[in-house]
Amino acid sequence: MGVSVSIDSDLCIGSGDCVRLMPGAFELREDLGVSVPLPGAADAEVRLLVQAAFGCPTQAIRVVADDGTVLHESSGG
Repeated sequence: MGVSVSIDSDLCIGSGDCVRLMPGAFELREDLGVSVPLPGAADAEVRLLVQAAFGCPTQAIRVVADDGTVLHESSGG
């Protein structure tokens, strides 16, 4: 299953929890103070992406399947 991953930069506090769980899918941009998804995030294990999204302290990560199914919605909507 393919997915798209996005991070709401207004919600992200740069805790790096997602990076620790999935360093191949996320990167902490210290210059911006937020995490960003890497190109490899779309090919990462979906279960782990959703786990990272649920574990985000500010719920800033959105994971959507290619068919449009929202697997995890960021708090920002």
